[in-house]
Amino acid sequence: MSREPEGGAVRREFFRAAYALGAPWDIGRPQRAFIELWEAGGISGEVLEVGCGFAENALFLAAQGLRVCGVDLMEPAILRAREAARARGLEVAFHVGNAMELASLGRRFDTLIDSALLHVFEPGDRPAFAASLASVLRPGGHYHALYFRDGPRAVPPEALRAAFDEGWRVKALREAHYEQTDPEGARAWLATVERVADE
Repeated sequence: MSREPEGGAVRREFFRAAYALGAPWDIGRPQRAFIELWEAGGISGEVLEVGCGFAENALFLAAQGLRVCGVDLMEPAILRAREAARARGLEVAFHVGNAMELASLGRRFDTLIDSALLHVFEPGDRPAFAASLASVLRPGGHYHALYFRDGPRAVPPEALRAAFDEGWRVKALREAHYEQTDPEGARAWLATVERVADE
C-alpha cells in the first residue's frame, strides 16, 4: 500500500482549484529553461515529463521528434494535454498517475523532466520521490528539474544532494528563471542529476 506524502490531500485540492480557476504556471508555452536545455543537447531518447500539467514542455519535445510521455495526478490537466496533442498532430502518451508511483507506468526512459514539481514535496518525502524517479530512469539517464530558488518552497543545493544521494550524481546545478503568468516569474534552479546505478 502506498504512503500518502505529507500534505498530499491539501496539495491535491490546491492543484484542483488552480487548474479550475487558472494556474499561474499555465503560460501557454514551454519553459525557456527546457528549450535551452534541448538546444544544448541535454534532452534525448525517450522522455517522461513528471507532473506535466498542461504539458507544454512535453508537447514541445514531441514536436522536435522525441518519443515523449507525460504523467500528472490531475485528470483535467491530462485531458487538456491530450486535446492539445491531438490539435497539433502530435503523438504523446499522457497518463493520470502519481509521481510517487512511477513504476506503475511499466516503462523506462532516458530523460526525465520536471517543471516545478520537486519543490512541492516536503523534505521527508523527497527521497521517496527520488526512488520513484529511479524506478523509470535507465542507468546513465538524466533527471532535469526546474524548481524554486527562493521562498518557503525553495530547495537549497544541500537538500537536493541529500534527496539524490545513493545511486545518483548531481552533474549540474545552475541558476535559472521559472516563467509564470506574472511577467516577473520566479528565480529558480535547474538541476541535472544522473542515474548511476539501479537500486
